[in-house]
Amino acid sequence: MRTDKGRLSGQAASMLFWSRSHSLQRKIITAIVMVGLLPLGLSLVLTYLEERRALRETIGANFKETAVEAARRIEMQVTRGINEAQQLAATPFLRTSVTESNRTYVDKDEKTVQSMIKAWQQRWRQRDKQSEFPLFINRIVTNYLIRWHDIRKADYVGIFVTDNRGALVVSSIPQVEYYYGKTSWWQSVVKHGTGKVFVSDIFFDPAFGTHVVNVSAPLIDDEQHMAIGAVTILLRRDTLFHSVSEVTIGRTGHAMLLSSDGAPLICPILAPEEHTVRPELVAAIGANQAGWTTATNDSHGGQNSLVGFAPVRLGEHLTSDSLGGKRWVTFVRQDPEESFAPLSRLVLQVTVYGLGVFGVLWLTGLAVARRIARPISLLHEGVQRIGSGRLDQQLDLKTGDEIEQLADAFNKMASNLRVSFEQIEQRMDEVRRLEARYRDLIEHSPEMIYQLNKAGQFVHVNQTGLEKLGYSLEEMLHMRLWDLVPKGRETEVLAYLERLVSQGRSTMETVFVAADGHPIDVEIHATALFESGGGLVHSRAFVRDVTERRLLEEQIHRYTTQLEQAVNERTRQLVASQERYKALFDLVADSVFMVGEDGIIVAVNKREEQALGYSERQVVGSSILNVVEPQYHDEMESLLAKIRAGERQVPTQEMMVRDAGGRETPVEMDLILVRGSDHSWVMVQLRDITDRKRLERQMQTYQQELEAQVTERTREIEETKQYLQNLLENANDVIYTLDSEQCFTYVNSKILSWGYAKEDLLGRPYLILLSKRHRGRRLKSTLDIGVKQVYEVEVLTKSGETRSVMVSVSPLHGVGGEILGVLGIARDMTETKRLEQQIRNSEKLASVGKLAAGVAHEINNPLGGILNCLYNLRKGTLSPARRDEYVASMEDGLRRVQKIVRQLLDFSQQHNPELALADMNQVVNRVLLLTDHLFAPQGVRLETALAGDLPDIMIDRHMMEQVLMNLVLNAVQAMRTGGVLSIQTAVEGGDCVVRIRDSGCGISPSVLPRIFDPFFTTKNEGEGTGLGLSVSLGIVERHGGKISVDSEVGKGTTFTVSIPLTAERYAIGRFS
Repeated sequence: MRTDKGRLSGQAASMLFWSRSHSLQRKIITAIVMVGLLPLGLSLVLTYLEERRALRETIGANFKETAVEAARRIEMQVTRGINEAQQLAATPFLRTSVTESNRTYVDKDEKTVQSMIKAWQQRWRQRDKQSEFPLFINRIVTNYLIRWHDIRKADYVGIFVTDNRGALVVSSIPQVEYYYGKTSWWQSVVKHGTGKVFVSDIFFDPAFGTHVVNVSAPLIDDEQHMAIGAVTILLRRDTLFHSVSEVTIGRTGHAMLLSSDGAPLICPILAPEEHTVRPELVAAIGANQAGWTTATNDSHGGQNSLVGFAPVRLGEHLTSDSLGGKRWVTFVRQDPEESFAPLSRLVLQVTVYGLGVFGVLWLTGLAVARRIARPISLLHEGVQRIGSGRLDQQLDLKTGDEIEQLADAFNKMASNLRVSFEQIEQRMDEVRRLEARYRDLIEHSPEMIYQLNKAGQFVHVNQTGLEKLGYSLEEMLHMRLWDLVPKGRETEVLAYLERLVSQGRSTMETVFVAADGHPIDVEIHATALFESGGGLVHSRAFVRDVTERRLLEEQIHRYTTQLEQAVNERTRQLVASQERYKALFDLVADSVFMVGEDGIIVAVNKREEQALGYSERQVVGSSILNVVEPQYHDEMESLLAKIRAGERQVPTQEMMVRDAGGRETPVEMDLILVRGSDHSWVMVQLRDITDRKRLERQMQTYQQELEAQVTERTREIEETKQYLQNLLENANDVIYTLDSEQCFTYVNSKILSWGYAKEDLLGRPYLILLSKRHRGRRLKSTLDIGVKQVYEVEVLTKSGETRSVMVSVSPLHGVGGEILGVLGIARDMTETKRLEQQIRNSEKLASVGKLAAGVAHEINNPLGGILNCLYNLRKGTLSPARRDEYVASMEDGLRRVQKIVRQLLDFSQQHNPELALADMNQVVNRVLLLTDHLFAPQGVRLETALAGDLPDIMIDRHMMEQVLMNLVLNAVQAMRTGGVLSIQTAVEGGDCVVRIRDSGCGISPSVLPRIFDPFFTTKNEGEGTGLGLSVSLGIVERHGGKISVDSEVGKGTTFTVSIPLTAERYAIGRFS
C-alpha cells in the first residue's frame, strides 16, 4: 500500500512539473538535457562512492598502523621501567637492606610495630631540611640508588624501596613519604603478594608538582616465595608524552593516549578537560585489538572523522588493579577536511566536466526545440483569442499533421459556443428579476433570517438581523452561530445544531449578544437542507426577538416567588416561636404553674412533673392552694392579691409545699404576672431548696470543726517554732540563711563567739565575714548550679582574727522550684587544725628519728669494713696483692657512703622542678633506650602500649626520667628468672598516666604500706639504700601528681604514675 502511494505521488509530482507554465520549447530542451545528464550523473556518483570507499580504507589502515606504532612506543617506555624495577628487586644489595628492615619487626605485636613506624615517620617529617636525607638513612645503599637514578634521570622522577610493612628503606630522592602501607599499589604488590608488577594510571603527585606513573615490582623471598618489600619507580609522564607527540600525520593528524573508559590521558594538542569523548566512540575503541572506525565526534570537534586505535599491551604479569583496573588505548585522528582533501579535488574536477556536458546538451536541445515548437506556438495564440471571447476568430494552420486537424476542431467549437452563449444570456435576465423580488421580501422581513453552512458559519443574514445585532454583513460572514451567544453557553448551541442535523428541524430559546454588548432574548426555528446522499448542505432559520416577553415572564415569576417565600418564612417563624416558648417552658430548671388570677391552675411544665410528681391532668383546674402547706395559705392568698392589685412581680418567698406523695418540700416561690391580649395569668415558679438547706446545715458543722482544727494546728506550729529556734540558737555551729543577693536573712547566736551581734549581720553581705582570698566563688556556684557544697574558708572575727571554718551550703528552693537563697552551716576548725599540726610535728620528729637510725645503720656497715681494712693495713703484714684488695674494698665502702649521703641530700632538699612542655612518650622511650641492655641478660621481654593521642604536658624531663628509671630498674630486679615488663601510657580523667607492670615475685601485703618510707628496702645488703621510691614520690608530688601501687604475691606488681594535664593543678614548680 505504501509503495503504491509513493508511486502515485511521484507521478503526480512529474505531471505537476510538466504542467507548469513553461514554454514547450523549454520543456523539450529540458527533456534532451535530462536524457543526457542522467546516465552521466549516475556514472559520476558511482565513481565518487567507489573512490571514497577506497580512500577511507586506505586512510583507516594508515591510522591503524600509526596507532600501533604509538602503542609500541608507550609499551617500550613502560616495559623498560618494569624491567629495571625487577632488576633492582633482584639486586642483593637492596634485598639485604629490606631484609634487615623487616627483621626489626620480628617478635613484636602489631601495636608495637605501628608505634615504631609512626616514630620513624615523625623523625622523617621533622628533619631540618626536606631536601636532604636524615642521618638514620643508610647512606651507602642510598648513594647506590642515586647513581642508578642519575642514569635515567630524564625519564624517572625517583626510585625508592619499601619493606614488608610499607615503611621506606631507601630512596634516590628525599621528597618521598616514609610510610606507604595503606596505599593501593603497596597492598597490591606486597600485602596480597601475587608476585606481579603494579603499574598505576597517570596521576598528579603534589610532592613533585608533575604527573607520574607508579611502576612497582615485588622483592620475592627465595625461600618462602613471598613478597618481602617493593621497588618503586616514578616514571615521568613527559616520557610518555614525547613518545605520543612524535607520532604525527600530515598537518593536523596526531596520536593521543586514552583510558579504556574514554578518559584522555595524554594529548599533544588539547588539555584533557577540553576533550569530549562520546560513549559510542568509547565502545568502538574498546576492543582488545587494533583497528579503525568512523567517529561522529572525534573528541576534537571533528564530525564523521576517521580514527585509528590500538591497545597498549604491557604483558600478563601485571596485577589486576594496574592502570586503575582499566586498559590504555592509543588513538589517532586527523581533521576530516585534511583527510578527505583528495576526494574534494576529485569532486571539483567532476563538477567542471559535468558543466561542460550540460552546455553541449543545452545547445543541442535548443536547436531541436525551435523546429518542433513553432506550429504549436501559433495554435496556442489562436486558442487564447478564442478563450478571450472572440468566437469569430478562425485558426489557419497548414502543417499536414495532427496539429492542422486540431486547428479545424477548434474552429468548429468556436461556432457552437457563440450560439450557446446567446441562449444563456436570455435566461439569466429572467433569473435576475426573480432574485431581486425575493431578496426584497427576505431582507425586510420583521424577523431575523439567517443561513448556516454545515460548519455552523453564517453564509447569509437578512437586513433585519444586521440592524438588530449591529454587525455588518462582512463581519457576520466570518462568524459562527455560537459566537453570538454569551460565554459558557456554546454547548447549548452545539447541542441544538446536532438536533437539527439528526431531526431536520429544531427550535431553541437563547440569548444573542449584539455588537454593542447588550443581550437579546431570541427564539430560533430552523430547518435543514440535505443533499441526495443524506449530507447536510445548509440550514436556514427564523429568529424572533422575545426580549420583552421574557422580561414580563421573569417579572411575574419573581413576584410569585417572593410572595411564596414571604408566606413560608412567616409560617416558619410562627411555628418556631411556639416551639421555642414551649421548650423554654418545659425545660426551665424550676417547677412552673400557670394559674389564673383566681388561683386556678391552667398549665404546668415538665419539670414540675419530675420534681413534685403532679401530672398536668391531676392539677389543671384545681387551686394552687392544694399544693401549698395549710400554714402558708394566708401568705399565698396575700401574694395573689398583690398580683391582682397590679404588681408585676412579688419578692421571692420561702415556704413549704407538698408533693404528689405527701412529702413536705422546702421551696423558693416567685410570682410573676403574664399579660395576654385578652387574658392575664400568674406564673408561679417553685425552686426546690432541699439540697441547699442540707448543705447549710453541713457547712455550719464543718465550720465549727475547722475552727477547732485551726486552733490545734496553730498551737503545734508555735511549739515546733519554739523547739527549732532553741535548737538553732544552741547549736555548736554558726547556722545562717542568705537571700539571692548573698545577704544575711538569719543567723543564730553562735555568731557571738566571733564577736558579732545578730544585728551587725542581718541584711548585710555574706562576704564581709570572709578573708579577701576566699570571697565569692563557691557561694556564687551554689546559687548558679543549685547543688550542695562543702568547702573550707577563712573568716575574720570582729577583732580581725582569722579563723579556719568548714562551710556546708545548700540551696533553698521555693514552691515553684526556683532558688530563693542558701542555708549555711559554718563549723570553726581553727582548734582542730592546731591539734592536727601538733600531731604532724610529732610524726615529723618520729620520722627524723627513724631517718637518723636508718642513716646510722646504712653508714655504719661500710665504715666498719673500712676500719677493719685500716687496722690490717696498719699492721704492715699484708702482701701487696692483699693490700691492693683492701684499698679497693675501702674505696667501694667510701663510694657507698657517698651515694647514701647524696641520696639523703636529694631526699631532704627536694628542690622544685623546672617545668617545660614535653612528650611523655619520648620520656618513656628515652628511659627504655638507656635500660635496654638489662632486659636480655635477665630474660625480660618488653611490651609497650604508648597512646598516640597523648598531649604534651608541663614536667621536669630529667626528674621524670629519674622516676621512671627507678621504677623500671626495680621491675627488672624483681624478675630475676625472667618475665614480661609492660609499659603503657594513656589519658585518664584529666591526667597523663604511665603504668609500669612486671610479672615478678610481687610485694607482700605486710610490706606494701612501707615501700615509700625512707631507707626501707627488701633488697640484700649493698643492693639498695631504700631512698629510690621516697625520692620518686617526692618528685611526682611536686608535679602535682601521685604514685599508686597494686601488687599480688607471685603474680607481679603495677606502679601507676599520674601527672595532671593542666598547669593549674601543679602543687609546686616553676615554668621555664
